[in-house]
Amino acid sequence: MGWKVVKKTVPISPRGRRGFTLFELLVVLILLGAAAAVVLPSFSGAFGGIQLETAARDLVTRMKQARGAAVSKQRVRRIFLLSPEDPNEPFAYVLTDEYEQPIGRYLLPQGISYLEEMSEPVGFSFYPNGRSSGGRLGLKNAAGRKVFIEVNPITGFGKVRRSLDES
Repeated sequence: MGWKVVKKTVPISPRGRRGFTLFELLVVLILLGAAAAVVLPSFSGAFGGIQLETAARDLVTRMKQARGAAVSKQRVRRIFLLSPEDPNEPFAYVLTDEYEQPIGRYLLPQGISYLEEMSEPVGFSFYPNGRSSGGRLGLKNAAGRKVFIEVNPITGFGKVRRSLDES
């Protein structure tokens, strides 16, 4: 019995080479660039929303720290919300002791502000028994998105909510 040798040939392009031409690669890159130009602006709005929620959660974390310090040190702690004097400056809040002496000052990210206009500082107090003055605060970003922080007067804990009717 004899063996039969079979040759397998690999198809090649009409010009005798495999691969893509420079022109084909440029067309693909231009199409990818056009697709990115259409899609990327939609992500910038999502980033602003994430930044807003992060700022709200940071503020709630500071409130939890103020409550914890009030309970552990048996001294009142307060957080005051401050409006900037210069419109180009970011909004801020300050952590104070019971005599309203500043302990720390914290800035909100640029473009994030309080919903309410304040002529004087508004604040939340945290008491040694774990309670608080309670209240609600709204934050907004430049795109008009809003989040709300609610502080429970009995437990002293804050929660971030995307809407006022969220339970």
